[in-house]
Amino acid sequence: MSAERSAPPPVALTPNTFAAMLEPPEWERLRALGHDVRFPAGTVLMRERDASDLVIILLEGHVKTTLVGDAGREALLSLRDPGDVLGELSAIDGQPRVATVTALDEVTATAIPASVFRHHLETTPRVAVALLTVVTRRFREATLARSQFGRLDTIGRLAARLVELAERYGEPAPDGVLITLALSQEELGAWTGASRAGLANALRTLRELGWIETRRRRVLVRDMASLRMRAA
Repeated sequence: MSAERSAPPPVALTPNTFAAMLEPPEWERLRALGHDVRFPAGTVLMRERDASDLVIILLEGHVKTTLVGDAGREALLSLRDPGDVLGELSAIDGQPRVATVTALDEVTATAIPASVFRHHLETTPRVAVALLTVVTRRFREATLARSQFGRLDTIGRLAARLVELAERYGEPAPDGVLITLALSQEELGAWTGASRAGLANALRTLRELGWIETRRRRVLVRDMASLRMRAA
């Protein structure tokens, strides 16, 4: 993994992320354990099955976590925002990475040696509890996602993903909510668990219903209530 050093940038942490849960002095002490790095869009920050050596805390930008299934098809597991921690499981148990992490846009982050991060957890119970809270929340999210895959069709799964994107990255627009995070249709399909053709058909259906409007790497949600009902 290569990265360019940069001066510490101003940080606007996303609410409820790991770093945002810490008190300012706790966050400053934790960040001082590492160094800030910058990754261009498309950079692989961590690779599935690699050995653990760093914990990364996002400061600016967004990443996706993916893994390759038995059939060689990539599955998009989650999106992470400023304040989120990456690589924490490997830092705790010393096992290889379970997923690949890739920058969706330009990312600035703090990189901390895994051994240093683990020692810090052992000596700062409040920080350790904050991490435990994050890991628990992610487990719940993964359980909900598995449930959705089992009970929803492609349109329902797509509706659920669009609602989440609108809630996390939406901006008010004259005709609805504009999702500002640029995901390709391939990435959206990997997150939805749909083939290229299946995703295209589902998007067309939602457009015809008037619930969404699609633009290049942008989606305008016109009827959030209907999407929520379809996802349920």
